[in-house]
Amino acid sequence: NLAEVRPTLLFSVPRIWNRVYDSLNKKIAKESPLKRKLMLAAIANSAEVQKRQRAGQSLGWAGFMNGIYDKLVLSKIKALLGGRLKFAFSGGAALSKEVGTFIDNLGIVVYEGYGLTETSPIATANRPGAQKIGSVGQPLPFITVTIDTSVVEGLEPGVGEVCVSGPNIMQGYHNLPDKTAEVLDEKRTFRTGDLGRIDEDGYLFLTGRVKEQYKLENGKYVAPAPLEEKLKLSPFVNQIMIHGQNLPFNTAVLVPDFEQGKEWAEEQGLSDTSPSARCIDRMICLAKVRPVGGGEIET
Repeated sequence: NLAEVRPTLLFSVPRIWNRVYDSLNKKIAKESPLKRKLMLAAIANSAEVQKRQRAGQSLGWAGFMNGIYDKLVLSKIKALLGGRLKFAFSGGAALSKEVGTFIDNLGIVVYEGYGLTETSPIATANRPGAQKIGSVGQPLPFITVTIDTSVVEGLEPGVGEVCVSGPNIMQGYHNLPDKTAEVLDEKRTFRTGDLGRIDEDGYLFLTGRVKEQYKLENGKYVAPAPLEEKLKLSPFVNQIMIHGQNLPFNTAVLVPDFEQGKEWAEEQGLSDTSPSARCIDRMICLAKVRPVGGGEIET
């Protein structure tokens, strides 16, 4: 419905942006080799323009070509989203860096933020002049964000539980003093339960949840969220859950996207396009993408 509504701003959870990413990449893949090459060149040039703008450099030839590419290619891609979309706001969960970068390179500026109900709710956000794709931005004025690296063992240096303090923090859970004491200390610093790190410029990057992290049989710690986000970039994956507590390997429970599977099966000329048959075929393919300990993806 985006082409019908033609929004200029769109606030959404990452799932919608993943759908946009999937559908646009699928359309690009279906074009002729010449058109596909032109589209990819336009997106690559736009990425260079974005890079130069953030560094405060002259746009030069990339800026000149961006105007041409926009008329020939990018405007047509953006027309699928209504043609007027200028800003994409994402929240509710971590947005994949690949998806955020792709949308941003179309000339649709991506702003990701972070917060919880207990933080009223926004604690950090990207904003004009201070945007870093893959991060959830810098703390808002009067809000302090720190990282407690002592909470969980086996994490990368600088990664720990995200803690927030400031006038935005709740007074407590109603009639639940014990629960309140679990998340609020004497200085009214709120423990979010999220894992993250802060870079040298003060941007917060989320890496998972404290309670979701587990240890494999070989002693390696795994934060499943980044692995799940990478695998969800596949148009054939609707939902996925990764687990491997005390196992020698990670295990994934997958919910396939059967609509995508049916279209793929028809394109391949398969006679049996039933969900069961497609599911087996895709599971064989997905099995070749194996998450390994330490947050890596082995293909």
